[in-house]
Amino acid sequence: MPTGSPLLASQEDTLGHVLARHAHQSPERSAVTYFDTSGPRHSLTYAGLYQQAGRLGTLLASLKGGRDARPFVLIALPNGLDYVAAFFACVLSGAVAVTFHPPALSTARAGRNYDLRTRRILEDCRPAAVIADTALHSRVRNLSADAGLDPLLLDPRAEVPPGTTPLSTPLAGADDLALLQYTSGSTSEPKGVMVSHANLVHNAAGLARNLGSGPGQTAVGWLPLFHDMGLIGMICHPVYAGMSVHMSTPAGFLRSPVSWLQEISRTGAAITIAPDFGYATAVRKVPENKRAGLDLSQLRHALSGAEPVRPRTIDEFTKAYAPYGLSRSALMPVYGLAEGTLCVTALGHRAEPQYTEVSAAHLRAGRVRPVREGSTVTLVGCGRSFTDDTDVAVVDPEQHVRMPNGEVGEIWVSGPSVAGGYWKRGQATAETFGARIRNEVPRPYLRTGDLGVWYAGQLHIVGRRKDVIVHHGVNHHPQDVEATAEDAHPAVGRAAALGVTDPDHPEAVHVVLLAETSGYGVRDADHEAVATAVRGAVTEVHGLALTAVAVLRPGAIPRTTSGKVQRREASRRWAEGEFTPLAVWHSGRAGKGA
Repeated sequence: MPTGSPLLASQEDTLGHVLARHAHQSPERSAVTYFDTSGPRHSLTYAGLYQQAGRLGTLLASLKGGRDARPFVLIALPNGLDYVAAFFACVLSGAVAVTFHPPALSTARAGRNYDLRTRRILEDCRPAAVIADTALHSRVRNLSADAGLDPLLLDPRAEVPPGTTPLSTPLAGADDLALLQYTSGSTSEPKGVMVSHANLVHNAAGLARNLGSGPGQTAVGWLPLFHDMGLIGMICHPVYAGMSVHMSTPAGFLRSPVSWLQEISRTGAAITIAPDFGYATAVRKVPENKRAGLDLSQLRHALSGAEPVRPRTIDEFTKAYAPYGLSRSALMPVYGLAEGTLCVTALGHRAEPQYTEVSAAHLRAGRVRPVREGSTVTLVGCGRSFTDDTDVAVVDPEQHVRMPNGEVGEIWVSGPSVAGGYWKRGQATAETFGARIRNEVPRPYLRTGDLGVWYAGQLHIVGRRKDVIVHHGVNHHPQDVEATAEDAHPAVGRAAALGVTDPDHPEAVHVVLLAETSGYGVRDADHEAVATAVRGAVTEVHGLALTAVAVLRPGAIPRTTSGKVQRREASRRWAEGEFTPLAVWHSGRAGKGA
């Protein structure tokens, strides 16, 4: 770890203690800067962040939770300095931060979905307070009343009443609950993951050690702060290490993808984090004339996670920006999940991404056998355990025994970053967080639900156990089918492979491939050619006869906030005929959308 990076003074430290030390030792060092193409920049020094968080934390410190419990505080704010200050106000005051996205009101349906999700979370965690923009207060008040609640509504910049005793020291301990991180719901009903202060510090410290993070360095990103990858990867980890964070918004990135790269260039940033589609977008939507003047030579780590890391994206991003100083070794595939706080595995420092061409037939049978001819699938290595005290095991999900290298199984994780379970869901917590590996010293493991394989010293992610498509007795991983579809025709942007059950014949599974166009000058006459190319490629590589291929407009496939395909929701929309395809090929009827 670089000289000057904050090492824990004791096991009782929290991020609140770390922030307080930075504020006293380096008060004028830049902590967080908000940038966007649509407005001016705003910044907070470490002293300024500590002061703003402390003022709001003083108000939160007077709140009462349930019996012998710390109060829950829902944060419903957009990306920005106020969000960061509100989160650290909870950290300092001992309140439990409940991170949540601001309302998406572009359509009536989006507004209804927001209200439904908000009401469910309010009913689940029953917050004592909600920190939101003033304009949102009336809406939150109505939703709270519907849930039988009356939380204190706070503006993020609320002033402390005269005579109030200011918060002078962090009030939480390492074992206290710090964060309720609601899962994004890619495979099931969202659940509140209970993350302690010790979990946060362990994950932030592990990232800092792996990435060599320290004072004087800059991190740049645009990920949403209500998601674990944005909050912990781009806020908790840099603040722990004493870095300067420059942050935008997902909307700002989509409006001007080049602004992300320009900020990295302008600041000489060492670290950035994005999902795979962020890097793909930076290639496809930033023309060469807009790349002029970029200098990415200082970028040491560009982490890619939250969704499958695709070799094509790594290659295209590296090729596009190598002329501007980008090193291929900067690209760092990582693996993690909210239940593990964030990071689980990562590549070593300055190691180049590793690909493995494997036999598609062997992979369907649960084995990795490297080949370079015939039908192959390319797997990307996501490194090793990111800390020495984190065990990442690949386990037979039925027999609960550790699988040998080269054999596919469910990924299980044990270590100090593993969260404490799901809020108020005892059975789900026991099933997910209390697994044991047979014939080994008993220790609890987190069952991730992800399928992976250890090969050549690295963990390779194969897919989601619940997403596996069983067609005519053969297992197919949708991520592999999607990668093949995306490579089948230049007009394909992103894809989703679905196993759709025939309501008249429940034993039969139809395989439907949804392919979004890339949106770059694709003529209407090309749509049928896209469907034909996709169908042919999937059949050739996977031996899979698709029931239907639907060509959709960009953004039509439902995804979580982190970019993961919501396959259950996509299957429902297909069955209900809610998609409006640009073109459809089908061999038979697999739902109203066919």
